[in-house]
Amino acid sequence: MFLIGILFFLLVFQFAFTRFRLRRVARALERFAEGDGGARCGVRGPDAVGALGMTLDRVLSVWREDRRQLSESEERLKVALQGCDIGVWDWRVSAGITYYSPRWKSLLGFAEDDTAIHGLPWLQRVHPDDLGMVTRMLEAHMGGQSNLFAAEHRLRHADGNYRWVQQSGVAIRDPGGEVVRMIGALTDITARREAEQALVSSKEAYRAVLEGVTQVIFRADPDGRLVMINAAWEELTGHPVAQSLGERLQDYLEEEDRLTFFRYLQEIKSNPEASLNCELRIRGADGWFRWFSAGVRTTRVEGKTVLAGVLADIEARKAAEAELARSNGIRDAILDLGPDGFVFVDPKGAVSFVNPAFVTMTGLPESACVGHELYLLERQLEERGDRRPVFVDEGMQSDGMFELKLPRKVVIRWQSRALPGEGARGHVIYLRDVTSESEVDQMKSDFLSTAAHELRTPMSSIFGFSEMLLSREFEPAMQKDLLTRIHRQTKNLINLVNELLDLSRIEARGGKNFKMSVQDVTPVLLNAIASQHFPEATHRLVMDWPKLQQKVSVDSDKLQQCIINVLSNAVKYSPAGGQVIVSYREKTANEQAFVGIAVTDEGIGMTPEQSARIFDRFYRANSHPGIQGTGLGMALVKEYMRFFAGEVEVQSEPGEGTTVILWLPVAREVQ
Repeated sequence: MFLIGILFFLLVFQFAFTRFRLRRVARALERFAEGDGGARCGVRGPDAVGALGMTLDRVLSVWREDRRQLSESEERLKVALQGCDIGVWDWRVSAGITYYSPRWKSLLGFAEDDTAIHGLPWLQRVHPDDLGMVTRMLEAHMGGQSNLFAAEHRLRHADGNYRWVQQSGVAIRDPGGEVVRMIGALTDITARREAEQALVSSKEAYRAVLEGVTQVIFRADPDGRLVMINAAWEELTGHPVAQSLGERLQDYLEEEDRLTFFRYLQEIKSNPEASLNCELRIRGADGWFRWFSAGVRTTRVEGKTVLAGVLADIEARKAAEAELARSNGIRDAILDLGPDGFVFVDPKGAVSFVNPAFVTMTGLPESACVGHELYLLERQLEERGDRRPVFVDEGMQSDGMFELKLPRKVVIRWQSRALPGEGARGHVIYLRDVTSESEVDQMKSDFLSTAAHELRTPMSSIFGFSEMLLSREFEPAMQKDLLTRIHRQTKNLINLVNELLDLSRIEARGGKNFKMSVQDVTPVLLNAIASQHFPEATHRLVMDWPKLQQKVSVDSDKLQQCIINVLSNAVKYSPAGGQVIVSYREKTANEQAFVGIAVTDEGIGMTPEQSARIFDRFYRANSHPGIQGTGLGMALVKEYMRFFAGEVEVQSEPGEGTTVILWLPVAREVQ
């Protein structure tokens, strides 16, 4: 009985001890499962539980080492991912949940503790323009058509903007081949894409500039063969770019310029830093040579020495220089051969040039003028003349006259103009010998005064005699008609003499004493015709005059005098008689309407030379003693028409007669 008790006690103890050891094994497993890397059971023994405990400790030791290595590997991976700026994502397809690593979140602007985004598929953040491409590539990989999913696209950032990313991933499949999970990595490539775009834009801008500039830009090898050339080459020379590549630039040059370029090619062999700056003539496709300004230097491209250069078209400048040289030659010839004097004054006030005509005109040698101050020249002229000319004042221009007594009597009219420019300016002084003109003007003035006084007395007598005849009793109707005509004509002659005396005053006053008014031409014309005698035996007046005409702004008395002068000439210069036709004309010039009073005779007419001088004072086209006149009538007509802003037109042929047209501008208020 005692032995049975001992055996029972031993069995109970063995059971309890075994249970205790098994609990240690279980506790070690629980601790390991909870992450305790140092967990172990410590159970030993030759029995099965001891063997289990020792086996478990060995397994736990191996697991601990594997976990340690895994942890180290994960740490290294984490550090590597952080170092290479890569975000990791884990897409569990069946669950519709995606895990995003902290770096993934930071790259797209999310907080590390933001878990809400894990429930959103990353495809929803893809840019709409890229979604189709990304979806196709993803479906191709998940369908087994590719070993790796890789795409570059835009992904929406937390701030709403899109970032360029590079994504790659691998699908994990179940035994049936279905994709249950996909793990991938994301890299922000925004900076790279922006740099690439900037590079593309830069290349496009460079290409646009290269093709848009008007200068020829080229590269050539050390032998001068063209390896690159822009479109301006074809535009300026006519040679196609494609056909010119590979050709030697010197083969297009004029022979003399070809030698210059060849010397440069030889120079760069010993001096790679040498450059060329010159003007060259390049033969165009049409065979003509064109001037270019060339700038060439060496540079290195892909480790090779090449020539880089620019050819600027200077053909227009060369043509301008040639034209300027020609113009200067003409100017110099004019200055040397012309009868008028010229003096150039530099901005500092010194005389820089006098032409031969000035030397002849003044008697001053060139050495006494050029290089000296202008006031010294003015003083020398004062010593030889009646006054000191002041050629330059504060204004842009000035003019005047002075008279030289030595070496001969000369009346000089001068004008001074400031040359264009900023700051201090030079001047050009023009001097003209008007001695003959002054003498002629004086003679004309003397003649007008004398002729007027000589004519005034007999005309006044005739006027008084006519009044006496009118006061007596004669044949009533005819006598009164004739006397009335004599009286009217005599009065007109007196008025004409008075006009002759006023010629100088007309020029001086500029027509200020004219009584201008807007009126019809017809009454003035009829009064003039009534004042003119037409011999019935030889002349016949023909009127071609409409009832309605445009109105003009004139002094009626002065216009009437013009018509009388023209009608008088028509009768006088057709001694054989014939028709005198008065007709109406119209024309438009420079958007101004004109009406014309045309008087046509069938008289002796004039030669072109005589017609050219018809308005010269005191000139008579025919000096026949039977044709009276002073040669002032048409000159007076021209003066009056000038003040009316009109003009006089003369058409004449010898033996065919003459037509004189008085053109008057239509009044603006009427137009």
